[in-house]
Amino acid sequence: MAGLPVRRLLLPVACLLLGWVATCAEMPQQSGASLGRRFGGGRTGGGSLAAPSGLVLHGHRYPVRLRYTACTGLVNQQYSHIAAFTLAAALGVHEVMLPPAAVRDSFGHVFSIHQAENQMQWFPARPSCLLDVERLQRTWAGLGLTVTEPATLLPFPDLMFPAGAFQLTPLPGVDPRAVVRVDGIYMSGLELPQLATAVREAAAAHVARMAAAFPGLQLEELLLDLPCTFFSLNTTNILPVVSQVAATLHFNPSLEYLADRVVSYITRDGRRNFNGVHLRVEKDAAEWFLILGGLDGAQVVWEMYRDAMLDAGFEPDTPLFVATGLLSYGAHYDFTSGVSLLVSSRLCSEVLYKELYLPPFELQRLNSEQLALLDFLILARAHKFVGFGPSTFSTYLREHRTLHGRPPSLSILISAPRIGTDEAFARSAHITAVPRQDSGAASDAAEQQQDSSHASDAGGQQDRQLGGAAATAAS
Repeated sequence: MAGLPVRRLLLPVACLLLGWVATCAEMPQQSGASLGRRFGGGRTGGGSLAAPSGLVLHGHRYPVRLRYTACTGLVNQQYSHIAAFTLAAALGVHEVMLPPAAVRDSFGHVFSIHQAENQMQWFPARPSCLLDVERLQRTWAGLGLTVTEPATLLPFPDLMFPAGAFQLTPLPGVDPRAVVRVDGIYMSGLELPQLATAVREAAAAHVARMAAAFPGLQLEELLLDLPCTFFSLNTTNILPVVSQVAATLHFNPSLEYLADRVVSYITRDGRRNFNGVHLRVEKDAAEWFLILGGLDGAQVVWEMYRDAMLDAGFEPDTPLFVATGLLSYGAHYDFTSGVSLLVSSRLCSEVLYKELYLPPFELQRLNSEQLALLDFLILARAHKFVGFGPSTFSTYLREHRTLHGRPPSLSILISAPRIGTDEAFARSAHITAVPRQDSGAASDAAEQQQDSSHASDAGGQQDRQLGGAAATAAS
């Protein structure tokens, strides 16, 4: 917490090396200085606790680089990054090659896993459009790990087939015989030791094949080539590790600035609260509507939102910020008719959305995932939040809010088990090890404490613990 003494946040080296996960899971976890803001200075100070560099295979130590694909929407990409960086820290990788960001053409196109029914297309963008890449590089450099951006965005893999969506961008200067493709990890939900073992075994088999095919070949390094890493990791038993990894993945500072502006307008410079809701009612979620209510599925989902907001105690005198992609493709009628249900149920004093506060020329410069990120960052600052359980956006937002000090009781997700995602989410969607709290009042008071010095110092120390922690967890 922001006011927690620094000495309580500096876990000893012995704790990291002797059963870190089991011993430290109960210890206080560092959260941000203020809700929704990037925390930690990215400073690394002295030496690192990173895992020994490289893989030892057949008696030889190989320096290792890793590249991977981050697939589909904003938060699915975030989960992909978390899995990849956690694995990199566990294996002692010395360089992680960031994938291009993925951007959809429109929230107004139907998405389907069936190729003939799918309308959506994905395009590449610079990773920095969503992430604060410079800060990410500074943070991980202190662990002996270099983070690089792709030199080019094309060719781009087909994200309709994420299990085989390996990066296709050229690798100048890399011996093709050093590239180790690792299959079978997309949404595998493996424990970290299992995932690390699968990668080691794939690398060992590859080195053996190359030795047989090219006698006398001496590879100087290996490049681990992974497809989309979304939900490849079971996070439940290593929450202290993945929460620290997630905390290094700072968002684009320009989007943070825009979110600050909107929140300042909504709260009248902090003089009032607002509640928030993530309305996952766009056309690209149409298959969910059919599962939940057939032809009347959209109305069923709106009513589920109304009931959840009533249960959460949304107040009639508090403004409501609505995050949705409906307005991004001109679905004004769907937006207005649905929102009227919420207003008539006395769930808010007024309905607000980003388009009310930012001029069109600013919004038009943003791609689909940046628009989603802007909504995400605003909702992170809401007092109460309701989201849709099968949505990774809503689920990760709940985790993000908890990581940054909001009690879980203020972040409610609509349960929709018929969608069929509950098992995968229970295995791979949790990223916070912050102790669960029942009392919102105590947390609200704690939120007001701002100690940037302590938060920055503890954030830097937390970064230094990542490599050793992940390596221990994988062993």
